[in-house]
Amino acid sequence: MSYEGHRFACLVQDISQKGMFLICNYDLEIGLELEVQFELEPGTAFKARIKVRHFDDGCFGAETLEVDSQSDSALQQFLETHFSGQSKLAERRARL
Repeated sequence: MSYEGHRFACLVQDISQKGMFLICNYDLEIGLELEVQFELEPGTAFKARIKVRHFDDGCFGAETLEVDSQSDSALQQFLETHFSGQSKLAERRARL
């Protein structure tokens, strides 16, 4: 991940077409825009610009703002290959 020329490591816990959930050792502010770059799998690069939507104790959810076409295609292929059929499952959320 990078912000204003500073690079730091993070762990991608979950990823979808719309965003991702990451873990890092830095306190990030909601609304902060960052660049991420990682491998979806060996040899398959992914680059995007993300925006922090929520943050709690080193974990944060981010909305994907911008992805180049090559990274977008790689992500779609990755999700289809590893998580085929999950988009058809009914979403479960706790109701309060």
